[in-house]
Amino acid sequence: MEVKFDLVRIGKIRRDYAIENVLKQNVDSLKNKIRFLLKNDNCFNKYNRVDMVMIIPGKGESIKIALQDITDFHIRKKLKENVPDSIYMGKYSAILDNINNRIF
Repeated sequence: MEVKFDLVRIGKIRRDYAIENVLKQNVDSLKNKIRFLLKNDNCFNKYNRVDMVMIIPGKGESIKIALQDITDFHIRKKLKENVPDSIYMGKYSAILDNINNRIF
């Protein structure tokens, strides 16, 4: 299965270059973990692809994923079981308000 990620940053880009590098590494790490986790699964749509929103926080370094856009309940359950600390629990309106922010 193919996994497509859309990145959304809550807030502005930080001035500290070291923290921005850590955020990039955390994004890459979570992407690789999710791709490896879902590599052999099949999605029940005609494209066999999952679109996922990753949230880069305004504070802290923990990257989150939003499950609201994932329609396949098997994939949602698998993500909740394997990456529970990376699930976004905030309001979806915050994502929509910050959709046009620069990522990196």
